Amino acid sequence: MMWERFREKRYRGYLEAKAKGKVDEDIVYLLDLINKFDCFVTLSSCSGRIAVVDLKKPGDKVNSEFLGKWHGGAEAKDIKMAAMRCRNTAWLIQYPPIIHVACRDIDAAKILMNIANQAGFRRSGIISLNHYVVEIASLERVELPIAEGYKMLIDDEYLEYAVKCANEKLFKGKEKLRRLYAVLESLQRENTYCGD
Repeated sequence: MMWERFREKRYRGYLEAKAKGKVDEDIVYLLDLINKFDCFVTLSSCSGRIAVVDLKKPGDKVNSEFLGKWHGGAEAKDIKMAAMRCRNTAWLIQYPPIIHVACRDIDAAKILMNIANQAGFRRSGIISLNHYVVEIASLERVELPIAEGYKMLIDDEYLEYAVKCANEKLFKGKEKLRRLYAVLESLQRENTYCGD
């Protein structure tokens, strides 16, 4: 009974966030499917993105400022425009997809980790034993300083190359999301999931 109440509350929160546009549109199809399984409920997610972030010091999230975000790929000219607005150091960062899912029990968590692994999410695991939270994460990431104090640190040719690499890694992560969907969909069709 406790799991059902917890799941219902979290699922309502997901539906509210989705209705308000607070969920990345290009991952909704997958989150909706995960939430159809009675042994899982999604907690948070990001479909992967490219960002330009102004940082005083590397890793200082508190004093950081997003200068631009792109979930569907980016162009070097847009990255450069965003980076030129930095007061400190502008970092080009490509974030991989990440999904946090609470599971009914340890067996459901193990099943979800195996499914994620099959889809190519090699960096997935249980991050909390409270509600058996599984983090489904990918390894693709790009992170480099590109500007400082309103001035570019790299030339246009290298920026083009860096953005190309970031886009390739971003799209590789999104392909893994589609593979995860396919594996989950086949399990749902076969009605063989959650140890049922």
